[in-house]
Amino acid sequence: MGYTSVVLDDIRSQLAPADVVLKEARQRRDIVRRAAESFVGVLKSYGSGSLAHGTANCPIHRRDKGLDADCGVVLDRRVHQSLGPDSEENVGPDRTVAAVLEHLRPKVLTQYPAATFEITKRALFIEFHEPMASGEDPTVDLVVGLRRRDEGLWIPNTEQHRWDPSHPEKHTELLTAEPKSFRVTRARAIRLAKAENKRPGRRPNPPLCSFNLEALALMFVQQGQGVPAALLQLWESGAKDLARRNTPDPAGVSAPIKVSDRDYAVERLTQAAGTLRAALECDDDEYQVRGHLSRLWPDFVAPTPFGETKARVAARLQAGKPLAVTSVGTLAATGSALKQPRSFGARGSMRSARPTGSSD
Repeated sequence: MGYTSVVLDDIRSQLAPADVVLKEARQRRDIVRRAAESFVGVLKSYGSGSLAHGTANCPIHRRDKGLDADCGVVLDRRVHQSLGPDSEENVGPDRTVAAVLEHLRPKVLTQYPAATFEITKRALFIEFHEPMASGEDPTVDLVVGLRRRDEGLWIPNTEQHRWDPSHPEKHTELLTAEPKSFRVTRARAIRLAKAENKRPGRRPNPPLCSFNLEALALMFVQQGQGVPAALLQLWESGAKDLARRNTPDPAGVSAPIKVSDRDYAVERLTQAAGTLRAALECDDDEYQVRGHLSRLWPDFVAPTPFGETKARVAARLQAGKPLAVTSVGTLAATGSALKQPRSFGARGSMRSARPTGSSD
């Protein structure tokens, strides 16, 4: 294993949500799911998004409050006969989405009294206003879906007052399919790509949505690849494909994934691929590898093997641990040893350690 793999593993360990945060996010999601399941004519509920896909990262920017736990309920068309394009009346989603909100609101408030509720374009967005000790405050998005006559669901578009086709359950099925080794490698590549996607650039917003990166990974990551090769494939092949078209829905149900500035997205993917390839070409020189990879994840790569990253410093400050200058000139938490990945030992003893709290 070369140094590129070692550094990528360490980046992933810093991105991994803590177990306690994952547990709280799942608990909040499940409370909302159970509350919505008792609405009249609900067939079932499901989990979706990065939490269900095993591709969740911890918050990267200060504006990020924590994990966003996605889920949904499926309405039975036999009960809600007037709803959606499959009915003669083709009634839109607005009133039903509002009714589901009013139904689940008191049930959620009994356990989270400060929770607030908002109807967005696609979902009910719930903020709990009950931060954890780490400062994270996981949120929940609940999609009110209607079973389609064909495959998948009709999901709300409250801005256009209509239903749009989608298949979130199929997306989860594809991303969590066996074999496990392939699923884990792909999820790790996605998590790294999602973190790079949030790196500040010449545009104010990330070039791609997280689901677009997941879709590109489903298209291009191949079984048997290691994480560096999988990530390189995602970026290189993804850039070429995105240059000629918007990314198709992996489930083949909804329209291709929209991109606000496709040229910029292609540029970022191409740059990321070139930088990772440069790191792999000097894979036996740790300092050069770190120099390349720090351009992609500047907060998560230290210039030296035993240096402190900006992300670790920020985490310690947020936890209230004072920092001091060590004898070798690096910052460390007072009274707390710097947690170094096992792989940062001698060149011949590098290992890839599974990070605490990893969802994959």
